[in-house]
Amino acid sequence: MNERHPHPIKEVNDGIEHALRLNARRKLRIVAVIDMFKGLAVLSIGFGILNAHSHVLENGGVSLLRLLDIDSSLSLPRKFLTFLHAADTEHGLLSLAATAYAALRFIEGYGLWFVRNWARWLGIFSAGIYVPFELYYFARSPSWMSVSVLSINLIVLWLLWPRRRPASSTSPSSPGTT
Repeated sequence: MNERHPHPIKEVNDGIEHALRLNARRKLRIVAVIDMFKGLAVLSIGFGILNAHSHVLENGGVSLLRLLDIDSSLSLPRKFLTFLHAADTEHGLLSLAATAYAALRFIEGYGLWFVRNWARWLGIFSAGIYVPFELYYFARSPSWMSVSVLSINLIVLWLLWPRRRPASSTSPSSPGTT
C-alpha cells in the first residue's frame, strides 16, 4: 500500500495549532477581538481628529505623498490633497468615514465571534487587500513597524483561512443500511 505523508507545512501548522490549543472557534474569536480593537481605535482616532483644529489630514496626506515619493504637483495627488483639505474642514465627512469603517469592523467581529462563514470571507478579503501594499512598503523601507503590521495581517489570514478536512476513511454506505 502507498502510504501518504502529510506536507511539511501541514505538519508545522498542525503542531502550532496543537501547541496553542487553537480550534476553529478560538481562531475566529481571536480575529474578532482584533477587529473590535481596530474598530474602537478608528473611532477614537476619528473623534480625536474631529476635536483637532488644524489641518491634520492634509498634513498627513503631504507626509504620505512625500514618503511614497509622489510629486504633489501632479493632478491626482493635488486632487487627493484637496479632498483631505475638504475633509479637514468638513468634519461630517470624516466622522462618516470613521463610523463606516468601525461599523464594518464591528459587523465582522460579531460574525466571527458567532462563527458565521460570511464573516470569515469578509475578514480574508479585508485583511488580504492590504498585504500587497504592506509588502511594497516593507521592500521599500524595512522597519520593525512594517514587519509587525505585515506579520499581524498574515497571522490574521492564517487564522481565518478555512482548513480542509481530511477525507473520511469510511465507506460511502452509512451504518445500518443494507
